[in-house]
Amino acid sequence: MLNTGRMLKTAGSFLLLAAASVQLSGCVVLAVAGAGVLAHDEATENDGEFDPLEKVEDALDDDDGK
Repeated sequence: MLNTGRMLKTAGSFLLLAAASVQLSGCVVLAVAGAGVLAHDEATENDGEFDPLEKVEDALDDDDGK
């Protein structure tokens, strides 16, 4: 005897998970692309330091007017 209630619950959960993964896939792609840009920038700097926010700190220091 098939348990249709459980099958519908499982199918519904799968459909919700599939719909959520489609919606979030763009965010994942952007996060991976951003991490790749950051890694490339740090790998090609050749200053021996891992300082991913270096450009942000420099911009803030330049705007102080001190």
